[in-house]
Amino acid sequence: MDINLNINELLQYGLKSKIMNQADFTYNANVLIAMFNRHKFEPVEIEERPLEAILDDVATFAYHAHLISSNDVVIMDNFKAAVMDVLIDKPQTVINKFKALQAKDPVSATDYLYDLSKKSNYIQTLRIAQNVSWKQSVDYGELEMTVNLSKPEKDPKLIAMQKDLKSKTYPKCQLCVENEGYRGTGLYDARSNMRIIPITLNKEPWFFQYSPYSYFNEHSIVLHQEHKPMIIDRTTFVKLLDFLDLFPTYFVGSNAGLPIVGGSILDHEHFQSGKHHFPIEKAKEKLVCKKEEVSVYQLVWPLATIRLRSANKTQIIDLANKILLNWQDYENKELSLCNSNGEPHHTITPISRKEGKDYVFDVILRSNFINEEYPGGVFHPHADCHHIKKENIGLIEAMGMGILPPRLKTEFNLITKVLLGNEELLKDLRLTKHLSWIAELKSKFPAGADPMEFVQREAGLVFSKALKDAGVFKMDPIGQKAFLDFIKKSTM
Repeated sequence: MDINLNINELLQYGLKSKIMNQADFTYNANVLIAMFNRHKFEPVEIEERPLEAILDDVATFAYHAHLISSNDVVIMDNFKAAVMDVLIDKPQTVINKFKALQAKDPVSATDYLYDLSKKSNYIQTLRIAQNVSWKQSVDYGELEMTVNLSKPEKDPKLIAMQKDLKSKTYPKCQLCVENEGYRGTGLYDARSNMRIIPITLNKEPWFFQYSPYSYFNEHSIVLHQEHKPMIIDRTTFVKLLDFLDLFPTYFVGSNAGLPIVGGSILDHEHFQSGKHHFPIEKAKEKLVCKKEEVSVYQLVWPLATIRLRSANKTQIIDLANKILLNWQDYENKELSLCNSNGEPHHTITPISRKEGKDYVFDVILRSNFINEEYPGGVFHPHADCHHIKKENIGLIEAMGMGILPPRLKTEFNLITKVLLGNEELLKDLRLTKHLSWIAELKSKFPAGADPMEFVQREAGLVFSKALKDAGVFKMDPIGQKAFLDFIKKSTM
């Protein structure tokens, strides 16, 4: 393998993609030869190749040259990120470019950072393109479904080692500002080629960055400078609308601040944002009332959602906070909506966006109450959904995008073969969790139908059922009446 050729390829890619300048050519060449333990660089003619192919070659070279300890996907990815970090601008230069563009037009600023994040391989577009996606028609609209392959699965041995790590590591979590430039380890994904932008929300220091896994268009993360727990209170609504004032073409939302319903990271306050229109936006609205300049709607949606719409920033924040406080104290034991043992169980998943001059809040009511029948959560996907969706219903899922685990790509392929008559595959241990579902599928699989489309459609219905499980007020007459009563009392 000719590493000198690969270095030439990297430098030419950097110039052509405009992530580096000609003035940086010699400097970057010398940094790269040092990374590969070489002592000279010779410019040569090269034929253009995809960046991913070049990075695969240099990471393989690094492994065989004992520059990295393993060819595990995480360690290889970490090395690739460090290589790309050589080519791109340092943080302050990126910040200066972003701020200069933002002063003229917020969209051009986000376009610049998003483009840099893709060209630097921080957002791995090739992996993301391998995701399996489809639309799912349901009784309340249309869901977006994806088997997400962009986040690589780690070696089980590494996962086991990760569990033994002390809680106080560096960085403290994947969202901390200290991740910028961090080279990573076999137990921790690198963020060498990440660039983050300082912003101010509620007069506090926050940062804006893109997600490397990009579950949707321009998927971004908004994180507090301090490593402190997620919290949902009045200031949450202020921060969300402050963000919209900076980036009015994006939505922004927060996971709930309690376990079971709060997403995977609760120890670092953060939001998610992006330029995507989720199914919840198209949900049918029922006007309940108008409180001063704020219109209040009940949504036809499996997760009980109150929509607020107003151009008056203060009034919509005040009403959203009033709903939050009323929900935190709400009790309805007949519906298993309890606050037991002095512990808080009720919280919200708030989502905000702009529609013209109006601010819009979708306030999703959540509960993490558990009982003997549902020890994993009364309002969490129940056991009959776990073969498809066992994880928390977080912000993205609550808006109608089903993020399903990578294992399902292989398992769906096996199930289609069973539907076409290969009964031997039922002995495959990977299908054990699906056996009762497969029996149901076989009983209603239409002759001549496309088996993969059928399996995906049925999986989407399972996900829809998981959303309904997570709804605090069910979509039946009893649940909807209780929901409407709550809205009226909370907005009086």
